[in-house]
Amino acid sequence: MRLSHFVALAAATSVAACQQPDQDWANKAALQAGAPLENAAALREAQTARFPETSEQRLLVEATQVLQDLGFTIEESAPGYGVLAGSKDRDATEAGQVVGQVALTVGLALLGVRYNPVYDTDQVIRATLTTQPLGTRDSQLRVSFERIVTTNQGLSRVERLTEAEFSSGFFERVRAGLARAA
Repeated sequence: MRLSHFVALAAATSVAACQQPDQDWANKAALQAGAPLENAAALREAQTARFPETSEQRLLVEATQVLQDLGFTIEESAPGYGVLAGSKDRDATEAGQVVGQVALTVGLALLGVRYNPVYDTDQVIRATLTTQPLGTRDSQLRVSFERIVTTNQGLSRVERLTEAEFSSGFFERVRAGLARAA
């Protein structure tokens, strides 16, 4: 056995020895899979804005135009229910991530260990909007964003984009469009 294989085997064994097997891991994973976020109420509040003196229909039209201006393709629209969804494809390749993976591959190859580099290549950014009338003259809009990232190995992961600037920036554009139309 080569020294590098022995070192890799010893490291893997020591890491495995430190981990306690969890007998109930499947149940815990199932409960977490669809569980709401701990900060769901605060997140919903940050993703929602009130638009005084704006009908739900007018708000939905303006939100659609803003999404299209941002490069989104409208995929689903149910104006009677105040729901709209769109997406846009973007490159997710980051030079630093690729360089790091190549360096890791070369370093491990020098130790005689085969490693298949993994890095992000593509992403789909999705936006989901819901509108709701508030009384007879006001409306509110909720917008949420997520991205689905695919790696060079074909694996995908979903990431919620919950930073405040996503929704606040969107609301600013909607307000600006409504002001121009008034």
